Amino acid sequence: MSHESVAAHLARLEREVEAACASEREWSRRIVAGVYAAIEFAAADPAAALVLTERATVRWRRREPEFTGMVERFARRLTRDAPAANPRLPDPPAVVVCLARQINQRIEAGRAAQMMEIAPDLAFLALLPFVGFAGAQRWSQPAAVA
Repeated sequence: MSHESVAAHLARLEREVEAACASEREWSRRIVAGVYAAIEFAAADPAAALVLTERATVRWRRREPEFTGMVERFARRLTRDAPAANPRLPDPPAVVVCLARQINQRIEAGRAAQMMEIAPDLAFLALLPFVGFAGAQRWSQPAAVA
């Protein structure tokens, strides 16, 4: 896959996530909306999502510039206006890498059509370092998103 097509996929994903986040005023709702938008992107275009998420852990460890740049941009988006994170829990880049891995595993397992099943769990994971277990559980549930 060419660098241009990776950049185009990433730009489209970022636009979709940003649009979803912009529709919410409260930080936790923005994060959930952004996570759901990323998962919807992956469900709608698994090939593009696979390009962006494949070998996420390896690419992060190797500090591949294109991948680390994407992770750092989404980590900044995650922390924008966020409450203080619990230092004992994964930091924002680790959360983003974990989300990418989970999306990738779902696609590689041939379950992209069922991608939205994991949306509450991934929203929970994104919220946990910032709002704790109870807050993440409350905000990540489908009723809280609606």
